Amino acid sequence: MPGEVAGANDGLEAWLVATIPPLMRHLLAHARRRPSWGEMTTYQQYNVLRIIDGEGPMAQGEIARRLLVSAPVVTRQATALADAGLVERQPDVADRRSIRLALTAKGRRRVRAMRRELLEAAGELLAPLPEAQRAGLATALEQLRVLLPSPKR
Repeated sequence: MPGEVAGANDGLEAWLVATIPPLMRHLLAHARRRPSWGEMTTYQQYNVLRIIDGEGPMAQGEIARRLLVSAPVVTRQATALADAGLVERQPDVADRRSIRLALTAKGRRRVRAMRRELLEAAGELLAPLPEAQRAGLATALEQLRVLLPSPKR
């Protein structure tokens, strides 16, 4: 049922579904209290910047594919990011119908500051866990990564 918390009799699947989204909301709430996050309106915008920072200029369609959203969603995000001076649109020489997004210097500084602040927030959330639990969590997260699709290059 919507809004229910996974219980002891539920399977691993229910625990996963009940834990990940609220954990991310909690982490983002902590991050949003920090300077660079206060200026960003959505986590999705951060993800657009993060992908471009990691991979370099990229077609909007490819960003949409990686974020598992429609192209119009990325187009809206790109407009907001361009208006904020964080990305610039460039023609795609390989596909004249496509637009590539590239970070501006301001965008690069912002996304890297956001990443630092997100990691700081995560560190604060994890700090109360004893070392043995932190090690177990690290192992579990490493094992969960195999479930993620790998980016096609």
